[in-house]
Amino acid sequence: MCVESAGNHLLLGTEGGNIYLLDLSTFTMTPDIIYQDVVMQNVPQDYKLNPGAVEAIFEQPRHPENILIGYNRGLIVLWDRNENTTIKTFTSTQQLESLCWHDDGESFTSSHNDGSYMEWQLNGDDENSKDSEAITTYGPFPCKAIPKIIRKELNGNPLIAFCGGLPRASYGDKNTVSVIHKNQHITFDLTSKVIDFIIVESGPSEEEEEMENGEQTGGSPDTLLILADEELVAIDLQSEDWKMMNLPYLASLHASAVICNQHVSNVPQELWEQLKDAGKAHTSHLYSNRAWPIDGGKLLCSKGSTPRRELLLTGHEDGTVRFWDAGSVNLTPIYKFSTAQYFTGDDFVDDVVASPDDSEDEWPPFRKTGIFDPYSDDARLAVKKISLCPLSGTLAVAGTAGHIVIAKFDTEVLDGEIKVSVMNIVSDRDGFVWKGHDQLSPKSGSIHQTRGFQANSILQLYPPAAVTCVVLRPDWGLVAAGTAHGLALFDYVRQKPVIVKCTLNPNDLTGAGDTPISRRKSFKKSLRESFRRLRKGRSTRRTPTNQSSPASNPPSTKTSPAPRSSPADENFSPLEAKPVERQIEARAVDDAMGSIVRCLYFARTFLVNVQNTIPTLWAGTNNGTVYVFTISIPSKRDTDDVICQLGKEIQLKHRAPVISIAVLDGASRPLPEPFEVERAIVGLPDPTQPHRVIIASEEQFKIFTLPSLKPYGKYKLTAHEGARVRRMSFAAFTCLMPDATTMHTEVDLLCLTNLGDCLVLSIPDLKRQLNAAAVRREDINGISSLVFTRDGEALYFHSSSELQRISLSATKITSARCYLELPDGARHEETADETSTAEEERPAEEQTSAISMVNGNSESKESSVADKTEEIRENGEDGLHNVTVSSSIGDITIDSVKDHLGSGEELTSRLSGITITKTVTTVTTNQSGEVITSNSTTTTTTDEQQQVIESTTMGSTRHTEIKRIQVSDILLKAPLALAEELDSDCPANGGA
Repeated sequence: MCVESAGNHLLLGTEGGNIYLLDLSTFTMTPDIIYQDVVMQNVPQDYKLNPGAVEAIFEQPRHPENILIGYNRGLIVLWDRNENTTIKTFTSTQQLESLCWHDDGESFTSSHNDGSYMEWQLNGDDENSKDSEAITTYGPFPCKAIPKIIRKELNGNPLIAFCGGLPRASYGDKNTVSVIHKNQHITFDLTSKVIDFIIVESGPSEEEEEMENGEQTGGSPDTLLILADEELVAIDLQSEDWKMMNLPYLASLHASAVICNQHVSNVPQELWEQLKDAGKAHTSHLYSNRAWPIDGGKLLCSKGSTPRRELLLTGHEDGTVRFWDAGSVNLTPIYKFSTAQYFTGDDFVDDVVASPDDSEDEWPPFRKTGIFDPYSDDARLAVKKISLCPLSGTLAVAGTAGHIVIAKFDTEVLDGEIKVSVMNIVSDRDGFVWKGHDQLSPKSGSIHQTRGFQANSILQLYPPAAVTCVVLRPDWGLVAAGTAHGLALFDYVRQKPVIVKCTLNPNDLTGAGDTPISRRKSFKKSLRESFRRLRKGRSTRRTPTNQSSPASNPPSTKTSPAPRSSPADENFSPLEAKPVERQIEARAVDDAMGSIVRCLYFARTFLVNVQNTIPTLWAGTNNGTVYVFTISIPSKRDTDDVICQLGKEIQLKHRAPVISIAVLDGASRPLPEPFEVERAIVGLPDPTQPHRVIIASEEQFKIFTLPSLKPYGKYKLTAHEGARVRRMSFAAFTCLMPDATTMHTEVDLLCLTNLGDCLVLSIPDLKRQLNAAAVRREDINGISSLVFTRDGEALYFHSSSELQRISLSATKITSARCYLELPDGARHEETADETSTAEEERPAEEQTSAISMVNGNSESKESSVADKTEEIRENGEDGLHNVTVSSSIGDITIDSVKDHLGSGEELTSRLSGITITKTVTTVTTNQSGEVITSNSTTTTTTDEQQQVIESTTMGSTRHTEIKRIQVSDILLKAPLALAEELDSDCPANGGA
């Protein structure tokens, strides 16, 4: 392909040898075709039969009417498009791969499939067209093809860049781009396939802006951009050693496979600047200091606005934790912390940069380029969980081999030993046998740590299974970690163990790694239990639903269904109807997977009495058990020990896995993070009302009052909607009040389901505010990687290398606010006549395809709610395919209204004293065509005995009667119902 310098057409070369022209303004093919038969009239006799496919098309510099056509078999033709004649032909004995014009426009270079390239002159005769013989840089052995070559002038000497061309036998699997300039020769070695590369030229200087003949000239080569299969690499050609350039965007997220992530908001300014400085110091030997050479476009950011300091932490397979600036639309790498430096092994390779002297004798002169490295020295280094406290600068990194590295940020270089503590979780189980991988071997002796995060202690758990959860409490100096066998609490200030709790079933003493599946069960037993569950499910479905309890109604073999109450029944109340719940199978008590600790949570709350709050640790397991530990923090922290003991234990009824735990203060807000109160970021927790704890299992959210642990409320997600909880968090939603001076803020609960839906629930009453389809239900990796922010946004991996950002808030949206200035004529603008003609030519099927789809059914515009709100898109999106609000909520039913309104005294108080005002517009038309409009208002209270009927008489023959209407509670609370659709008795139009 080749784009004309004028930008009007795109030249397309085909395998058949013809060249077609595509009009870029209309995107249609033009009738002008450069046929191969016409071009072949003046070529040597050997190539007239079949020159092959068109491999390259390039426009001659300063002569846009001439194009250079390269054919597969080695024939090159300079073609005059105005005269449709051949100016000159060039022949090569090797198969052609690519062409490249020189800056003077009088010579060019061709590359071939044998790893060679040749230079050609336009001024020479047919015998002396070659400027030199074929050059095989990495010969004489057979070499790979050179798919692309570029030749530029740098400081008066040619600079040649090409990809491929290496010896097939020795380096056939290498992905390289070679750059040669005078005596400097570097082969940039990448870890993924090279797709394309270009050389970006700098703007011409004032002295070189115009040549002697008055024509403008281009600048010198500035940057080499390499597009690889997995990353984008930029090489600074202006520096002496051709260093890489730090990418401000499009950085490779998956340089090593991402295992886990964490989002941190409101990072302190001091830590933010220190992180950026430490990151630059670590990569000063890799990256150039020059500014990014590519610019363009205009920003629309408001003046004076401060950028958000938000961090996204990603844990990788190679044991690194990468810090990303997530405050804007693009992710910029800031800092990298590696845990591999604290361990040793036979396969470990220290990250030491080789000096240039060591590579002088190497041929070809390889240099490892790019950051994408999918290979890990040891699978046990993989980071499973991350916990960062930005206010104290403390980081906890948990790995696959049961190790937890506790690091503290410091601006000074540290040299010294790191103490390793071991905690045995299964110390009370004598018969336990671990059959998994071994633990990592920590390095002994002094370890040199540069400025940044520096490890001060390492905790090793036994068995060395993968850590399933980790939580950090810097103000107490404690860190807790959970595995498939139990949990451990560690005092990293004094570097002493505090307590361990084994959650294994006493009957299961096997250890097979991350998933301790019991070996006691046989295949026959598993089949037997499966059939029992099936039979139990069928028998449960046959059981009538009108039985209150087995004690009150004895079982009978034949039961007739209860008669359905009619709406006219005096005792019938829609709000008292019981919602239909799905059958949930109870989990086995001796499930071997139930010992996995799923979540840990530190909180200072009421647990013993209602007078004093004490430090506590909450742990939830996979079988629905919640352990609550009381912690005693001594006043003399450096000398006295921390004491921890089990305080209470909660067992959920269905034994569903506990996903998350959180404690709410008296104002129904989550307890503040460590040091937030001391730094005056948030206020003190409300002590006037009792605290409540939210326990989120896979099936439901349940709230208990502290310290009595009495049930306060619950939201059954699985029973009502068939989904399971995958993530829970809290977010603050803000909006401007109608007076335009005050801000309203409320904190709601965020939930992610296994179907990819994001729910927003109010707290503490757990009323659903929003249900948005965020992630495709088939995207398991996206659902498992989603992380919520504290402002109502969420980030998840759309693929292994793409991060998607969504917003559940209407006032907090991170979007690109910029525009690109295009030259005149760059876009074809249709005139009014062309637009009207196009509308007339549209098929009738396309014109009627705008009918909205609600719950998968097409509805008319009169009855569709979506059509009435079509002008306002969610989150500012323009297309229907980008709307994130789920249409799978379903119709408004009595059950959903009851769940939204509540019941009992709360509902009675909310419905008492409500006055509904309804305005009816009556339009009448007489025989002469005159239109008379009358507005009548009727008021209906909640008193069922009151009858309000109003009549209006207009003229002698016109009479309009307003009847009493039955206003449903759906009209009061359900935002998706329209008042006009609920009232069928009120006429829309009146007449004679």
